[in-house]
Amino acid sequence: RVSPKTLVTFCTNGILLRTLMAGDSTLSTVTHIIVDEVHERDRFSDFLLIKLRDVLQSHANLKLIISSAALDADLFIRYFGCCPVIHIQGRPFEVKEMFLEDILRSTGYTNKEMVKYKKEKQQEEKQQSTLTEWCSAQENNSKLEPERPRSVPRAAEECCLLGDGGDTVFNQLTEKDVNCLEPWIVKEMDSCLSDIWLHKDVDSFAQVFHLILTENVSVDYRHSETSATALMIASGRGFLSQVEQLISMGASIHCRSSNGWMAVDWAKRFGQMEVVDLLESFSASAGFGNLDESSLVQRSGSDLSAEDRELLTAYHHSFDDEKVDLDLIMHLLYNICHSCETGAILIFLPGYDEIVSLRDRILFDDRRFADNAHRYQVFMLHSNMQTLDQKKVLKSAPPGVRKIILSTNIAETSITVNDVVFVIDSGKVKEKSFDALSRVTMLKMGWISKASAIQRKGRAGRCQPGVCFRLFSRLRFQNMLEFQSPELLRMPLQELCLHTKLLAPSNCPIVDFLMKAPDPPPALIVKNALQMLKTIDAMGPWEDLTELGYHLTELPVEPHLGKMVLCAVVLKCLDPVLTIACALAYRDPFVLPTLASQKRAAMLCRKRFTAGTFSDHMVLLRAFQAWQKARSDGWERAFCEKNFLSQATMQIIAGMRTQLLGQLRASGFVRARGGADIRDVNSNSENWAVVKAALVAGMYPNLVHVDRESLVLTAPKEKKVRFHPTSVLSQPQYKKIPPVNGQTAAVQALPTDWLIYDEMTRAHRLANIRCCSVVTPITVALFCGPARLPSNALQASSSCQGDGVSSDSSDSEMEDRTTSNASLLKLDEWLHLKLDSEAAGLLLQLRQKWHSLFLRRMRAPSKSWSQGDDATVRAVVAVLTAEEQSAGLQQPSGIGQRPRPVASEDHLLASTWRSTNSRKSTAETEFSDSSNAEKVVMKSTRPMLHQPKQYKRRNILYSKQTSDDRSDQSSMKSADSSSFPSPCASPSSPISGK
Repeated sequence: RVSPKTLVTFCTNGILLRTLMAGDSTLSTVTHIIVDEVHERDRFSDFLLIKLRDVLQSHANLKLIISSAALDADLFIRYFGCCPVIHIQGRPFEVKEMFLEDILRSTGYTNKEMVKYKKEKQQEEKQQSTLTEWCSAQENNSKLEPERPRSVPRAAEECCLLGDGGDTVFNQLTEKDVNCLEPWIVKEMDSCLSDIWLHKDVDSFAQVFHLILTENVSVDYRHSETSATALMIASGRGFLSQVEQLISMGASIHCRSSNGWMAVDWAKRFGQMEVVDLLESFSASAGFGNLDESSLVQRSGSDLSAEDRELLTAYHHSFDDEKVDLDLIMHLLYNICHSCETGAILIFLPGYDEIVSLRDRILFDDRRFADNAHRYQVFMLHSNMQTLDQKKVLKSAPPGVRKIILSTNIAETSITVNDVVFVIDSGKVKEKSFDALSRVTMLKMGWISKASAIQRKGRAGRCQPGVCFRLFSRLRFQNMLEFQSPELLRMPLQELCLHTKLLAPSNCPIVDFLMKAPDPPPALIVKNALQMLKTIDAMGPWEDLTELGYHLTELPVEPHLGKMVLCAVVLKCLDPVLTIACALAYRDPFVLPTLASQKRAAMLCRKRFTAGTFSDHMVLLRAFQAWQKARSDGWERAFCEKNFLSQATMQIIAGMRTQLLGQLRASGFVRARGGADIRDVNSNSENWAVVKAALVAGMYPNLVHVDRESLVLTAPKEKKVRFHPTSVLSQPQYKKIPPVNGQTAAVQALPTDWLIYDEMTRAHRLANIRCCSVVTPITVALFCGPARLPSNALQASSSCQGDGVSSDSSDSEMEDRTTSNASLLKLDEWLHLKLDSEAAGLLLQLRQKWHSLFLRRMRAPSKSWSQGDDATVRAVVAVLTAEEQSAGLQQPSGIGQRPRPVASEDHLLASTWRSTNSRKSTAETEFSDSSNAEKVVMKSTRPMLHQPKQYKRRNILYSKQTSDDRSDQSSMKSADSSSFPSPCASPSSPISGK
């Protein structure tokens, strides 16, 4: 409790920040402010530093002390202008360090792949020389050897094609090791790969695919004389279709040949730039960090002893550096438990996924531990845990029991466990990473900073001498960043701008406020983000928050997902949209298996969840519902393994749903009983057309259009957009071997001409979209564009001129009428729809009624619904449903089923998910949203109230891109900043504080 007698107030950065925003006078009785753990550089600490630097200039008597055990002192000295620095010597006990090479040497750890690598090392030198000959043969266009006769008849590709079959398609999920293959298969694979490379024999791919599928050969099979894979050879030769086919079959783009080249290096070396673009666009969207340790050892390993170099090379060759080696951790755990003294073990892992996997190994899978479970206490530390469970971790274990703590970086500084003697540091962290060019946010695994590594090591020496086992080499430690990058440079900028608007002084533009940060984001990118917030009606033209904007600041998801959820409340289809939004906000729950045959099986699992809807969003919804049922039936773990789903991700999505629904209740959108209760806001949840309408409202402007003439997808800045291989739309009929023209076939199969997507990634001239759904033109017409259209939005088409794009029509009567009586509806600077004038007038009226209803709900969420409001929603639902049926789209059943509440033992009360607590700058909660908030110019089809199934050609218009700054973009009158309640009073007044 804070009162006028209070001498010291403890609070979070966010609480102090909100207090300061009420006015500088709140500090009149404060003499000193101490900001601890300032190295974490989360957004709140950086915002606070901006504000405090301004306050210090007007409060001469105020003293500011910033402290941290791992501080970038030079940065803050420059920022605050030559402030004094005080070094206080700590008194930790000695902690012995053991790096990866020391661990491998002292424990004798090895695995099958390391043994195999040592055997193959001699062969590798020979492979390199053969590979050099191959490459020179390609450059000289000379034939190195005559084409060999076939040892078995060539298989026809048609024999291998298989429709959407059952489990029999992938009945064998383990690929044979090359040593287990029969000699004739090895000979045949080598022969085919040689012919493809040396003789450009593209037909040999049919035989390669046949052997991969019938004989269980790995799609990443390496040519025994050169170590080249089929993907490398196809890339070097520029066989684009085959490269796509191989990637669809699960080929790894990260494999390296004996000379160290990946497939993209082969393509670059031989000038196949189209293939380079394709591979780089897939790589960019895969969420990989820069974790290639083999290259680091080769490039900088001169300081290592020969033994250590050999050990590290063999180890990195055997293990995917993008993951955490749980086998090595289990080996180390066993060694510590059986050869070291008592003491708790703290294991730092990147995220909840790895924590759950390691817990299951200790408690269930590894007999060495599971059979002696009474000797171990296993705790999980994660920011989504209940406080009660976190407190249990602090208690000492009983005699004879070893305490094992599995933690994210929350245990670096936030929680101190005194009896920890051993620390195992994976050296990795999951960070939100925002790409300002593609506007995609990803959760990437990356290396921690040196500052974090030092903090983690210090956890072992709090009360007695300890040992820190580092699962990375000395070389990696030397190459780590000194400090973690600030959250302001990593977080999605739209979300950042909304928060800045709440926290910055009312007379200070957002760009100017952010430019005062110690490490400001680039001004141009901030301006782009502000423009996007105006586009989705979250801000007015003068950066005032609209009613929608205020609600979006309260929701713990990115703005476009928040808008999606709020639209779902008004459309009364909340539950399915809540699930989809949380899955998009966090991450794809499907795991990517290592083996190519399992990748194909995982794709089939995705396909099964689509229910014939041409929608990746349906996959997320169905997978979540099936997981909940499996969980209530008691076979959650087996279900997740069978369907390639992450149990931990599903649990977090469930926790996020609970949090988001709680916020909607707190804001008055969902009431306890009566109108707008949980049943009422789900009365249309069974209607997939209505659910998709909410998705479209949130995803705008992420739209692509089908060009029926060229059979390609087009976007405003992209003439050709491709489906990402993980999208279920990329293969309409799942086959064992994807067709050569897979993308064209996929586009041809689409039942409508419009799609929404969650994320677009680019590499040079290629763009990929992932998480897509087909939508009808009328959904686009009703839910895209600004809430208030300009007066000239609807024009007679004869007065407009533009380029021709295909349009839909059904019978000749309709064709004659629309030719003479058509209108053009301009939804934004690019998105133009051509349609029948009478239909256009009705559509515009319905659109206006919908947007005014939505605005009323934003202004007064808890106000009762009128009969007119209900009638508007019923009309919208009727139109959407009729359009969906006329497009021939299926209406799946069971999509609106209410999810079961999350069990408390899952420790997933996400109350700290987006709190104002001083939080880890590395987003250790792992919440990620991969939205591509990009403004889209549209070439459009003509929306009909009943969209026909047949396509006829019609001219349609679109204009060139012009200024996007529309003053009438938002019909939402901005609330005055001062009317938005502050969450706390000043420190000198009585408040209930944490």
